[in-house]
Amino acid sequence: MAEVKKIATRQSYGDALASLGEEFPIIVLDADLSKSTKTHVFKKKFPDRFFNMGIAEANMMSTAAGLAT
Repeated sequence: MAEVKKIATRQSYGDALASLGEEFPIIVLDADLSKSTKTHVFKKKFPDRFFNMGIAEANMMSTAAGLAT
């Protein structure tokens, strides 16, 4: 039986975002946690679609709502 490679959930999240970015025109907003949440993987591939909003989650939610409309 093949050995299963275990990776952290957050690494899978970052890798999945980067893969989705190749297929769909998604935008990623971050709150100064790109190293922890592994969204920096997406940032490296698509720097023009990555926005670091700083430690201002309420502002980030308003930005997300504006982008969605």
